[in-house]
Amino acid sequence: MNQIRNQLGQLNSSANSLFILYYTAQGEPFPNNLDKLCGPNVTDFPPFHANGTEKARLVELYRIIAYLGASLGNITRDQKVLNPYAHGLHGRLNATADVLRGLLSNVLCRLCSKYHVSHVDVTYGPDTSGKDVFQKKKLGCQLLGKYKQVIAVLAQAF
Repeated sequence: MNQIRNQLGQLNSSANSLFILYYTAQGEPFPNNLDKLCGPNVTDFPPFHANGTEKARLVELYRIIAYLGASLGNITRDQKVLNPYAHGLHGRLNATADVLRGLLSNVLCRLCSKYHVSHVDVTYGPDTSGKDVFQKKKLGCQLLGKYKQVIAVLAQAF
């Protein structure tokens, strides 16, 4: 559990700066319209109940991290095309995805070893491949806004 807590703390401590780096790299109108364009209005995001049992919280954490990992993959893919020279952003997105992958593995390991749960059904965010440029940027911004919000709650809960 310490490793899970440490990884959540690491993600939480870098979430706000990743969000700022992302919306700044998108250019106008994003930096001046954060509430409208980057509000965490992600409707299909997996729920989290901080007052549940450890097993229930770990299952929900797994679902959230799987969702975030896939969504971050979409954002990274889109940003390499939309902002090919934003190497700092690409590096931060990749580093965050790496920590999320490690966290996912550690959560599943804990679920398996302590609770004998070897499979968790997950859902993924919207595929952005068919979206226009503005929609890709907006969805990425909304997701990172939601990520910043949720990772703080998760870090507190564990």
